[in-house]
Amino acid sequence: MGQNYCLTADLDTLEISERVRYISIPTTSLEEVSNYDGVPPFLGKKTSKRLRAIFFPYEVDDGVITRKFARTFISKCKHLRLLDLSWGCFEELPSSICNLKQLRALNLSESKRLKMLPDTICELQSLLVLDIGGCLELCELPKNMNRLVSLRFLYITTKQKSLQETGIQYLENLHFLGLEACDNLQVLFEGTCQLTHLRKLDIRNCRGPLSLPFGELVALESLNIASCKLALTSKNKSNFPLNLRVLVIDKSEQVMELLRCLEESACTLESFSIYDCPSLTAIPEWLPNHTHLRLIHLIRCPNLSFMPQGIRSLTALKELCIEHCGELSKRCELETGEDWNIIAHVPRIELDLIEVQWTDD
Repeated sequence: MGQNYCLTADLDTLEISERVRYISIPTTSLEEVSNYDGVPPFLGKKTSKRLRAIFFPYEVDDGVITRKFARTFISKCKHLRLLDLSWGCFEELPSSICNLKQLRALNLSESKRLKMLPDTICELQSLLVLDIGGCLELCELPKNMNRLVSLRFLYITTKQKSLQETGIQYLENLHFLGLEACDNLQVLFEGTCQLTHLRKLDIRNCRGPLSLPFGELVALESLNIASCKLALTSKNKSNFPLNLRVLVIDKSEQVMELLRCLEESACTLESFSIYDCPSLTAIPEWLPNHTHLRLIHLIRCPNLSFMPQGIRSLTALKELCIEHCGELSKRCELETGEDWNIIAHVPRIELDLIEVQWTDD
């Protein structure tokens, strides 16, 4: 990508070359510019019509990205592929967003005042990425999101109790679904779905209890659960994802119950990470059955007391990190710990933030 096509500009930049296609605006505060009326001056010039992408690499102050800012970019730059309106201070996204027929990525994350999305957003059939995470005032999603037929990545914050009517369960090409701070959400959706390509599910800070349709997520390979309460019914437990490669559990009082759900799963795990779980009292005895494990992280789980003998059989294990895990940390000390001989074969071992063994393999 030639230099003539990329530009770092400011909110008060007067003009840009007609060869510029991608603009980065590092301005974070209105104090850094003078006479800013909500729209960068260069947008008033014909040369801005050729822009393909605009993004803000840093968090911006309130008042930088206004509704006027959004409306002007949408109306002036018809060929945008990427539009970054994160940290925006507007309540509604202009309905004219549907005119950006070539838009591939739309970032509205952390727009704290955003209350609704226009139904016309569902007309963006080229859209691959939609990030509305951290939009704490967003009341609900449009009901025809299934029309976003190209969508691969979707990150959501919403006040809804259920996503059943949004149509996201019919996004056949979706690979990643993230849910953050959806405090009212209790049901993702019910019944059959077509998320046959969903590989990664990331759920953070959802009070719940949240019911997840694990039985429908047949392609799920990565599950990240952080500070969430799940509704673990007998049906949920029996339909827990069987082919996970990556499991991350963070700040969960249900950690022991979640791990029991995996006991009968296929032995496919490659990465196993538990963070900040005082209720974790033992490493699962079934963990050594996952012979493809390459990484184990046990961080701030103070009630772990020993390492299972079966860990020595994990010959594919390349990295083991144990941090502030009480008795377990002591038992895994280099050469002197009672469990050192169980883990000594692992090329990279970090113990309480110290690399006690770190070799390339």
